[in-house]
Amino acid sequence: MAPSECTEILSPEEEKMRTEENSLNITQTLRNSKEWHEVVAYGHLAGSARAHSLTATTLRGPGMIVRRPLKFFNADKTECIIIAHLGTNLCGHDGIIHGGMLATLLDEHLAYVTLPSLPNFTGFTANLNVDYRKPVHSNQWIVVRGKLTKLEGRKAYATAYLESADGETVYTEARALYISPRSAGPQTNF
Repeated sequence: MAPSECTEILSPEEEKMRTEENSLNITQTLRNSKEWHEVVAYGHLAGSARAHSLTATTLRGPGMIVRRPLKFFNADKTECIIIAHLGTNLCGHDGIIHGGMLATLLDEHLAYVTLPSLPNFTGFTANLNVDYRKPVHSNQWIVVRGKLTKLEGRKAYATAYLESADGETVYTEARALYISPRSAGPQTNF
């Protein structure tokens, strides 16, 4: 059983989303791969952090991110793939997902591939550059792919992009620098 298929009670809408999610080629490919392992998205967050998280809680629900995204890491956690469904209530223009929402997803995703390599597994976004290539229509499955590109002491550099579930369209690309604080703060295990 995949981590996302725990024995939770699902709404009819979420049950429909789970069926769709399980039928995606990308989901099947990643679950059958020995190179990728699935983890529970937001499973690293403690109760209070999860309750106050923008993407784990605030943006979850009907018409938004109905279903907890699927999250896959490579063995050394330097690459990550997220599969998520973006609903109709996340738009900047009718039918088009808000650019700030996409930047938020990319920023969070870039943290997934940088923080595990930083001292104390913590850091902050120092710089985020986002290039919007094509509009992301609402009510569709998307895939976010990220990769750690360079590590220099307390600095980690990474790239990520958001694409269609079939992998044929790249919508948005991002580059970021994350910096770990000089003193140890709260630890996060991704």
